[in-house]
Formats: sequence, C-alpha cells, structure tokens
Amino acid sequence: MVALYTSDMEIRHLKALIKDKMHHDYIEQYVKTPSPDESKLCVMSSILKQSAVSEERKQHYIVTAMLIQIALDTHDQVTDTDESVSCDKSEKTKQLSVLAGDYYSGLYYLILSEAEETGMTRALATSITEINELKMQLYHETFHSLEAFIDVIKTLESRLIMRMAEFVGETALSSIAAEWLIIKKLMTIKHHIMSSGLDTAFDPWSSSNPVTDYQTVLDTIDLVISKENSVIDKQLAQFPAHLTSAVSLIRNRLHLSTNSQVQ
Repeated sequence: MVALYTSDMEIRHLKALIKDKMHHDYIEQYVKTPSPDESKLCVMSSILKQSAVSEERKQHYIVTAMLIQIALDTHDQVTDTDESVSCDKSEKTKQLSVLAGDYYSGLYYLILSEAEETGMTRALATSITEINELKMQLYHETFHSLEAFIDVIKTLESRLIMRMAEFVGETALSSIAAEWLIIKKLMTIKHHIMSSGLDTAFDPWSSSNPVTDYQTVLDTIDLVISKENSVIDKQLAQFPAHLTSAVSLIRNRLHLSTNSQVQ
C-alpha cells in the first residue's frame, strides 16, 4: 500500500543514516546537532518509493537532500538570532554554527560526486539557488496580504522536494507535496502563535506589518489550511488507478493532522 508517510522503522533508519553522515566530534562540542524534518523526510521517502530508482540511489537521494535541508535550516537559525540571544552565545559557537551549515551542505556534494550522480547534483544545486532567492523575496518584497506571504513559504518549503521529484520522474504523489508540507508548517506555526505569539517564520511579515490582532492571523492560517485541503482533495480524485488504495489513507492522515493538536 502506498502512503504519504513512511513507517516508524523506516524513518528511524533514515534518520540514523543522516545523523551518521552529519557526525563531527568538534562541531558537536559547540553546536547542537539539528534533527531532520520528519515531514519532509516522509514525503521524500514516499515519492521515491513510487519511482523506478534503485534502493541504493533512493537512499543516496534522501540522505543528501535532507543534508541540504538541515544546512539551510542551520544557516537560518544563525541569521534569525537577535542581539539579545547573540550576547549569550560564545563567538566560537556562532562561527561554528555557520561552518556547521556549510559542512552539512558540502556533504551532499561529496556523497553524490562519489556516487557519480551528476544529474541529481545539478538538480539539488538548482533548488538551493531557488530557495535562497525565495528567502530574499520573503524579506524584501512587499506583500499585499498574509495569504500571499504564506504562498511564498509554501513554495519555499517544497522546492527541494519538487526538484528531486522532477528528476526521478515521479508526478503523482509529488503533486500534493507542497500542499501537505504547508499544512504541516502552518499547524506548527499556529501552535506557536497560540502558545507564545508569532512564529519566527512570520518575522519578515510582522516586521513590516505589525500584528496587534493575533486572531486575524490565526483565521488566515485556518483559511489557507482549508484551501490547501481542498486542493489535495481535487488532486486525489485524479490519482492514477494504481494509487487508488492510497487515497483513503492519505485523506485520513490529513484529517488527523488538521484536527489534532501539534505535539
């Protein structure tokens, strides 16, 4: 049976492989090793399961793509740190956080070059450039609405995975990847807003649009989640026959995600 998520055993195995590649004694003395994003890990694994790629190459692709994602996330954490937090961190820790991101990013190129995967290397390199351009857009473009801002986040969240899916020629499950990931992202943001105010993902928006009514933001998030669920429903109705068995399972998974509290 096809699923838009992977078994716990598979996830644990993939996370162990990623952590093993990331391990560096000196860096880990000063920098907390980030954990792979399980939502993206599950989506990547599910997409590759539907491709004709060999098991060995699937593993290479997942590990390297997640190393890139972790590198990008690590750099974002350094960039997002404000002065008050920076004062509490040693200069060495800040420098190593930047270098750790560079180190994780370099690993993807090393792994794929050793496997002579030049095509995937180009695809992932393209996604990195596009992701950085989208981040610049978030911080420098004026958005007419919060929905428009969220739409860029949606593209940003899924671009790495979409480029990988295009490379392996998988289009069915990848057609709902962006919607799935933005729903998961918005559920997490909603949880943060309800517990402690705006999430850092909304920093570029809030800096130019001071928010005094958090309920309006929460209502917008709920509206976008509802719209994305509708998009997924339409996509599922068009799934090819060999994926019919997955439709009810995916719908059930989405229902559980959007109707339960984020842990």
